[in-house]
Amino acid sequence: MRSLGQSTRRRRPPRIAWPKLRGSQSELVSQNRRLEGMVMASAVGLALVDEQGLLITVNDALAAMLGYTRAELEGRTFLDITHPDDRAVSLASFEAVRDGVQETVAFEKRYVARDGGVILVSLTASAFRDPVNGPRYHVVQVKDITSRDRAEQALGESEERWRMLLARVREIVVLVDGTGLISYVSPSVKEWLGYDPDEVIGLEVLAATHPDDLEELSRVLEAATPDVPISISHRIRARDGSWRSLESTIVGFRDDPAVGALLIVSRDVTEHIALEHERERLELDRRVSQRLEAVGQLASGIAHEINTPLQFVGDSITFLRDAVDDLLVLTGQYRESLYTDTAIPVEERRRVMRMAEERADVDYLCERIPAAFVRTADGIDRVRSIVQAMKRFSHDSGSERAPADLNEALETTLAVCRNEYKYVAELDLDLGVLPPVACNIAELNQVFLNLIINAAQAIEEKVQNSGERGHIRIATRFDGAEVTIEIADDGPGIAPEHQDRIYEPFFTTKEVGKGTGQGLALARNTIQRQRGVLECQSVPGAGATFTIRLPVSQESNSIAEAA
Repeated sequence: MRSLGQSTRRRRPPRIAWPKLRGSQSELVSQNRRLEGMVMASAVGLALVDEQGLLITVNDALAAMLGYTRAELEGRTFLDITHPDDRAVSLASFEAVRDGVQETVAFEKRYVARDGGVILVSLTASAFRDPVNGPRYHVVQVKDITSRDRAEQALGESEERWRMLLARVREIVVLVDGTGLISYVSPSVKEWLGYDPDEVIGLEVLAATHPDDLEELSRVLEAATPDVPISISHRIRARDGSWRSLESTIVGFRDDPAVGALLIVSRDVTEHIALEHERERLELDRRVSQRLEAVGQLASGIAHEINTPLQFVGDSITFLRDAVDDLLVLTGQYRESLYTDTAIPVEERRRVMRMAEERADVDYLCERIPAAFVRTADGIDRVRSIVQAMKRFSHDSGSERAPADLNEALETTLAVCRNEYKYVAELDLDLGVLPPVACNIAELNQVFLNLIINAAQAIEEKVQNSGERGHIRIATRFDGAEVTIEIADDGPGIAPEHQDRIYEPFFTTKEVGKGTGQGLALARNTIQRQRGVLECQSVPGAGATFTIRLPVSQESNSIAEAA
């Protein structure tokens, strides 16, 4: 028997000795045609191969699959179109059927199409036996599975990419099955929680949840859907027993068993929360420090403001003390003259008493003593007003908002910082009628103080030691929805290149010792916390105007906060 490898020269296909069928010649022809029609109409590739491996007959489906015509294929051997790497396996299968070792073989192999492309097929070959001469032919069925293989390959590559991605992603990715058990967890669980993935798979999804978060997390797990992912912050016990804070996004896939019931993507925010708390503490410390810095800056001015009335209170008390001493001496002489046992002529008595009154300067004392009391009372009232203004200014109402009189707050702030502006600027007050404004008045006092001191320092920079004085204008008004406060000065204004930077922390154009660059940054943050707006308009050489707009009611604040 000639081997398939001896020659690939094409030969005419031999005539097939079909089994004899009963019936007339026309019936036989009709049956053959029907059989041929069925073979040719099949969607599965079919071929008849002889013992030498020659393709005796192929149908249209197989020819189209390989890109040949039927005539081009018939007469070739099956090895001619088999991929070189699959020829040995294909030949062994062919010989097993030819030699009667196996009745049928089924395997996958690759063909090389006419255009050079590789086609993966599922092939089944069975012996076609001649009743007289034994097995001489193979009936071969061929099905193109290239697309399936490519799809499986693409799926495998996709799965591999996802495995590689999940192995490197920092978030913790968890799949939960329909029974509430964890079916997959990404390797990052080891980094964040200390668990090996194998330890977690099969556990109940809520097993390590903090008791205080259990109810809310259960509700979210039940409510999550593909269209409505839900985010939640909760705590999980790590392997070392510590509690870690996670921020999780949960998606429900209960209608897709292939995916699982739930997808949970979590990130560890424990350090972030700690840093946020630290940031809030530092922000509070900075605000307190800035406030203390401003109060310290005002200390000498306030001392001067208090010292001035105390000086004339002290002078008045010294005068009254001396006056009382003189009057006591005079009173002693009166009593001596009145109660003496020696007879003194009336004229002599009058002369002595007149001399005593002249020495005491009674007329002057009678004129000046009432005025001294008035000056003393005025001085005490002035000190009292300064102390009360300082008390109102420094009162810390905490973080709560309460209705407050902003006009009174401005007047209080002006009383506290009077020494900062009285030598360089005239003050123009235009205070409108304002309703009580829901705010944190202590924080607003600090903003007013910063803006007024900035205005005074700007004017001082402009007038220097010229003896001229500038103007600070403070106006308030109410338009039915919000209160507006304007604090304007006619100083040098703000340079255009600096106007976009005035709210940057630590940015300042003042000389060393005059400012830290935190005042306006903190002022704007404070106004924003009050749900208001701080704006600045400045014309270089003509001064600057800072405008504060605040909502009036707590409802406005609540609506803004909710938004």
